[in-house]
Amino acid sequence: MRLGVDLQSVSRFRGIALHRIRRILFTERELAEAEGLAVDRLVERLAGRFSAKEATCKVLGRGFGQGVRWRDIEILADRFGAPEVRLSGGAHARAHEAGLTRFQLSLTHQADFVVAVAIAEETCPAPQDTPQATTSHPQGERP
Repeated sequence: MRLGVDLQSVSRFRGIALHRIRRILFTERELAEAEGLAVDRLVERLAGRFSAKEATCKVLGRGFGQGVRWRDIEILADRFGAPEVRLSGGAHARAHEAGLTRFQLSLTHQADFVVAVAIAEETCPAPQDTPQATTSHPQGERP
C-alpha cells in the first residue's frame, strides 16, 4: 500500500484557478465539472482537484515533470460526487511500472484549506533502492 497526502490553501490557489493556466493543469472534463459554479466554489473545487493530483503524484513516487504531466492525472466525481482517479500517459506508465492498482482518494475542505489523501495497492512491490543488509562474522569464522 502506498499513501500520498497534500494540503492546499484555497486562497493561494485562487489566482491559478481564475487564470488561463488552469487549462494546462486540468483536463477538459475536470474543467467542465467546475463550469457554472459560483467563483468561490469553482476555486475551492479546482484547489481540491489540484491537491488530489499532488497526493496521487506522491503515491506514484514521482514529481510533475519527472515523466508525469498534470493532465496525466484526472480527478473526476463519481455518480455520488466522490473523487475518482483516472491515469493516462506517464502517470499510467509509472503506476504500471510500480505495480500500483486500485487508487482511492479522499478530499476534505475546511475554512481556507483542502486536504487530499490518495492510496494505491501494490500488486508486486517495487524493489527496494537500499542494499541488502549484511552480517559480519569474526575473522575466520563462517556461519
